[in-house]
Amino acid sequence: MRSALALLLVFGLVQCGSAGAGDSEPGTAVIGEDVFPVGVYFVRGQKPIADEGDATDFRRDPEQARADYAREFGDLAAEGFNLAVMVVDPIAYGDHYREVLAAMLEEAERAGVQLILPLGHVQGLLGELRDEISDSDLYQAAAQDYLEIFTDAPAVFGYVIFDEPVPEGTPGPEGQIVRPGQLGQARAFIEQADPGAYALSSWADVNNMAALQAGMQSRVLFMDVYPLAEDKAIGDFSDAWPRGDPDDGSFAGGADQPTYYEYLDMSREAVPGVPQWLIVQAFEPIPPEHPHYWRMPEPVELRHEVMAALAHGAKGIFYFLYQSESWVHGLRDADYRPTPLLEEAARVNAKVQQMGPTLLAIERADAFRPAVSAGEGFAYTDAGGGRYVFVLNTDVFESVRVRVELAASWGDVAGATDVYDGEAFEVAGGVLEVEVAPGDARLLRLN
Repeated sequence: MRSALALLLVFGLVQCGSAGAGDSEPGTAVIGEDVFPVGVYFVRGQKPIADEGDATDFRRDPEQARADYAREFGDLAAEGFNLAVMVVDPIAYGDHYREVLAAMLEEAERAGVQLILPLGHVQGLLGELRDEISDSDLYQAAAQDYLEIFTDAPAVFGYVIFDEPVPEGTPGPEGQIVRPGQLGQARAFIEQADPGAYALSSWADVNNMAALQAGMQSRVLFMDVYPLAEDKAIGDFSDAWPRGDPDDGSFAGGADQPTYYEYLDMSREAVPGVPQWLIVQAFEPIPPEHPHYWRMPEPVELRHEVMAALAHGAKGIFYFLYQSESWVHGLRDADYRPTPLLEEAARVNAKVQQMGPTLLAIERADAFRPAVSAGEGFAYTDAGGGRYVFVLNTDVFESVRVRVELAASWGDVAGATDVYDGEAFEVAGGVLEVEVAPGDARLLRLN
């Protein structure tokens, strides 16, 4: 393991790094504060776009890399994304890696897409985050180069320091078990190296979130939930995390498992007061990797994943994943062509960004939760005394006309306005009725 002395040495090496993307000039919109985070997890980054039979394994040609990045980031911006978890490996790019990564950062900035970078090379320097380091000198050199490149880049929003960790003493996959305080070490390391940047870790198991967050003290709860399995009917969100045995097709889901909707609230309750950024299922594993696990969502199911998360209080949305890979299909197919899921994601993103400033400004007010005749209803308030109702249609097949009965203490409301499209509704006797499309939601500002 890396000694404390070596860790201090690395801290010294990175002190010259300037403020990260979390700092902004006066009047500049900031993602997560003024602009709603809408991202992809992940963009492949280190492989070329499958174009005209190009068989190159890694981006070693700076000019070709620039063209590829310009295309990728331009597409992401046009599809309504402002963040991308970008998998990069400086060593894999060969002798031109600095030029290639410089092109990546410049094209991301030009397109207005900010990057969240996994820290595979820096993890090795954080001592006990990894049990073994195959070549400590290599890790130190790579981490130093990595930080020198990215801490000065306006396009860098933050870093993923660990993916789906499991607390020590809890059964989990080998290589993912950590002591929660180690995550706090990593966060402090990143914040000192790149002030203002987000240091993130993606959580998967709601039962471990409180312990992990207590150790890490992350600014946001970055979590993934994949509810749609191969054996589940369209619109069945009964299990938040269906699991199974790839050999016999069995699943661990069932009546004793939380629903997708329950899981959203369980995570919120486990880590109260921390903004929740949800990574939604937008993929299908390719056999034989996971032949009996998840399936590709239908477009309306993808919309519902996002809208349910927002209705329950999510403050950021990410889609897993963007391009198809050898083991999984994503929002784009293996030839980089858009899929129906990407087309739906772009439509959803447009709606989310229109609602974004309001979504960031409001907070759940469960004491005033309305009664609804179908689906789910939530009350929200903002710091200025504004009142809102979020109505979610949990039916992905049919539109529903929902009767909303407001809490008695909100009986002075005379009308409501849809935050997205401006449609106005009358409220009489504390009751309003609203039509909600299949799997969709409406956020209403009460007058």
